[in-house]
Amino acid sequence: MGREYLEQESIRANSSRRKFFLGLFVFFTCVSAFLYFTVGNSIDLSKPDDKKLFVIFVVMAGLMLFCTAFQLMISILPAKNGKNLFLPLGENTREAVAEIINREAAEGKILYEGFMNHNTIKKYSERITILPSYVLLITEIDKITAIPRDKIYWICAQQGYKGGPYYVRLLIFTEKMLIDFTGNDIDHTMEIAENIYQYIPNVFKDYDTQNRTPDFPYILEKLYNENRAEFIRLYEEEKQKSR
Repeated sequence: MGREYLEQESIRANSSRRKFFLGLFVFFTCVSAFLYFTVGNSIDLSKPDDKKLFVIFVVMAGLMLFCTAFQLMISILPAKNGKNLFLPLGENTREAVAEIINREAAEGKILYEGFMNHNTIKKYSERITILPSYVLLITEIDKITAIPRDKIYWICAQQGYKGGPYYVRLLIFTEKMLIDFTGNDIDHTMEIAENIYQYIPNVFKDYDTQNRTPDFPYILEKLYNENRAEFIRLYEEEKQKSR
């Protein structure tokens, strides 16, 4: 019997986690070996300062070994029954949501899948996946954010600034909160947003045209955070126009 969709995603995330911690352990081991061969002979454990440094190093080595072993152990078994799901809107149990997601994926109903970072396409990376019932935000840390499609008002790409805290964000306006997913290329993330509009309409496209400004996602983000009632009024108004 083949593995279910969420279980398979957990296996991929676990593989990425193992590679990261093994790489970190190898790096720590190499640095430790370098320090041993360069300054090891000069350490005198009879001196308090040298002894203190040696104890600190031993403690750090022990912690690194423990963390590596712990992460390898927990990555052996994949998450089942939706344990790798994060449900920000709390609309149902993980088990119930997992059943829906696994069923729709098994039926081949993955409507869209877009990798957030253009330089990691075709590799396991952060990506957004759209199913009939849920929008999934998939990361490499064994956590999949599942958002009901009928709870989403609008998704857009918010342009960022090169050299700033982010390049660009995919903003997801929902009934209860604003969720963002970060990409590393403005044009690529905006292309993802355009593809998403096939399944989650861009109800504010006319609003954007009227205002003729690339900053309109910032304006609506501020409105959403500061005056939710006014945002919903505007949303319903633009939604009526788009019909």
